[in-house]
Amino acid sequence: MRFLLATSVAVAAMIATAAAAQDFSAQRLSDEIRVISADDFQGRKPGTEGEEKTLAFLQAQYEAMGLQPGGPDGQWRQRIELRRYTPVQGAAALSLTGADGQAYPLVLGTDAIVRAATNDGRADVSDAPLVFAGFGVTAPERGWDDYGDVDVRGKVVVVVEGEPDGDLFNGAYTTHYQSAGYKADEAFRRGAVGLVILAGERGWARARGGADQQRILTPGAADLEFIATLDEAGKARLAQAAGVDPARLTGGQDGRFKAFELTGATLTARQSETIDTLVTHNLLARIEGSRRPDEVIVYSAHWDQIGVGGEHAGGEDTIFNGAWDNASGTIGVLEMARELSKAPRPERTIVFAHMAAEEMGLLGAYAYVADPVYPLETTVADINIDMLPLSGPTRDVPIFGKGQNTLEDDLDALARAEGRYVSDDGQPQQGFYYRSDHFPFARAGVPALMPWHGVDFVGGGKEAGWAAWRERFGRVYHQPSDEWSADWDLTSAVENLTLLYRLGLNLANGDEWPTWKPTSEFGQVRARSEAARSSR
Repeated sequence: MRFLLATSVAVAAMIATAAAAQDFSAQRLSDEIRVISADDFQGRKPGTEGEEKTLAFLQAQYEAMGLQPGGPDGQWRQRIELRRYTPVQGAAALSLTGADGQAYPLVLGTDAIVRAATNDGRADVSDAPLVFAGFGVTAPERGWDDYGDVDVRGKVVVVVEGEPDGDLFNGAYTTHYQSAGYKADEAFRRGAVGLVILAGERGWARARGGADQQRILTPGAADLEFIATLDEAGKARLAQAAGVDPARLTGGQDGRFKAFELTGATLTARQSETIDTLVTHNLLARIEGSRRPDEVIVYSAHWDQIGVGGEHAGGEDTIFNGAWDNASGTIGVLEMARELSKAPRPERTIVFAHMAAEEMGLLGAYAYVADPVYPLETTVADINIDMLPLSGPTRDVPIFGKGQNTLEDDLDALARAEGRYVSDDGQPQQGFYYRSDHFPFARAGVPALMPWHGVDFVGGGKEAGWAAWRERFGRVYHQPSDEWSADWDLTSAVENLTLLYRLGLNLANGDEWPTWKPTSEFGQVRARSEAARSSR
């Protein structure tokens, strides 16, 4: 049963009850953001002294509140081992054999790139059959299935980058189906040994630029032998080897495409990469539920930033203090815990998760989802805070991924009782939905919510709001200039935290399970664990 409130009277009553238990302090938010964004925290880079200082500060705060450790085995910290892969010089090889038995060479770095995608850092595939799967998308909620009935077990799947055009795939706001990560997951789930991506100009430039660079394997990523990228010349060579018109190697736009075998053509791939490990930590605290402690609401934020120096540092100041991104969100979660700890003990467990290595690719959150402390099937929701709004009061409460799940409806009901409203983020070109720690939860099927910076200012409207946003984002985002300031206006931060407090407390004292909306790509993932919730 949904918990959207039927009348404004009921909304007001619930808000009055919740509000009595909390009082977010703008001054305390400011003071604590100042602490962990100071120069002596050295930009909070994972694996450094800055990490240790940050986690020690957070743990001390939670201990003072009387909260319990929320990590594995009764610990505060969840150890995260991030494996970094660097290609061995001269180890890569990629070649095609045609149906005619002839070799069709692919020139690495010129028309093809290959990286080992396996956990052992080695790819070794000989004469594997090939299947062309269009965009490589299976989206039952959209009536779309590129794979059809084709069997790809033991084969290499060839896909086109991106996703179909048009409103069916969210128009200007892209879906997860466009990502290489999704395409690899789906191919691996179906038993493929490798993935070949046919890239356009921009995709090829990205792949070529990272061909020899160290990369960190995303925890829980598909354990394919390899992922290769081909440019237009490589695509033409593939079509020649398979004896097909290159025009057939494009993604369908009307939903009628079905995968087909590139009969007789095979691919051989080799790659070897050295591995080293970076150790970092998530930190978790919890308030254990009184009646259903195994049902969990997560508040999350990443504690890390870039650190000191690096290619983005210019001038004399080389410390990326990360006051806005994301000392503000880190302290937002800490203060959420402080206020919720004053309320009567909730029926469900509430976890406060400080994620590592978000700036490296959401890696702490991915690691948590790959090895969750609390089962994902009975995780009610993730409420993520990344960069608290820094402005006067706003009418809007933008969220990333509007239209994805029913948490936004719950938040909108609470916001409208305050004369506010939920909106989208207004910046589809940024792809924000895939860029913060809520996303690994969503990808794993857990309903997740990520509120953002309002731009509909009570004083000045959207014109003033967008101007202020663009100025701040352009000036400080991922720059050493992202430093604490005593003149920050945290009014909107307090407003948003108050709404998120009420949302989380309602979930923690209710029996509802937020759901994905019918057009969300994540509903099919959540549905796989439905039995774990319907039996309750």
